[in-house]
Amino acid sequence: MRDEDGADDREMDEASAVPRPKAEAGQRERRLFAGLLGTLRKSKSNIEEKEKEVLAKRKSIEAAVSGKNEEISRELKEAQYKAFLEKREADERKKFELDLKFKETEGALIEAEYEEMKSKIHDGGILTTTEPVLVYKPKNPTSEDAAASQMSLEKLDAWRASQLERIRKALETIRRRREEIAERRAQSKARGEAHDDVDVEDAEEGDDAMEGDAGDAAA
Repeated sequence: MRDEDGADDREMDEASAVPRPKAEAGQRERRLFAGLLGTLRKSKSNIEEKEKEVLAKRKSIEAAVSGKNEEISRELKEAQYKAFLEKREADERKKFELDLKFKETEGALIEAEYEEMKSKIHDGGILTTTEPVLVYKPKNPTSEDAAASQMSLEKLDAWRASQLERIRKALETIRRRREEIAERRAQSKARGEAHDDVDVEDAEEGDDAMEGDAGDAAA
């Protein structure tokens, strides 16, 4: 019995010492590799999910910041344009009033010059035929000078009438331009246009007209 038991023990030890088949070892390695691969895949998936969350959050923040910047930029532009319109309106109103005042003052000057020259003509003065019109009084007047003095009154009246007509037309032009600009801007606003014209050309044209009138007055 002892021999049989000893033989059985030896057989079991020998059986356990025999190497396992390669197929069984390969299956174990595949299971280990599959487990590792699954772990890596899960980790990668988690990383990708976190990256998506971070990207989505960043886009959300960028959109919020961009929208805020656009809103601030729009409000700033609107405020700047409103300030520009207010300043332009104030400047144009001031220029309009100055243009009117200039022409009205020029008209008053013409009237004063007319009265002064008329008084000199009544005192025997003669109106010159060249520009600027002046009145001179001969030291030793003759009958021809007396006739010339009488004709000078008619010439002086004609000069006064032409100068006042020039002033009247200039005032009409200033008022008409002012009304046209206001109407054009009102139409632009009614159409919903964001910006109306600045009327730089109108301003330059008005300045040129004023300079021309001033030159005529000086002449």
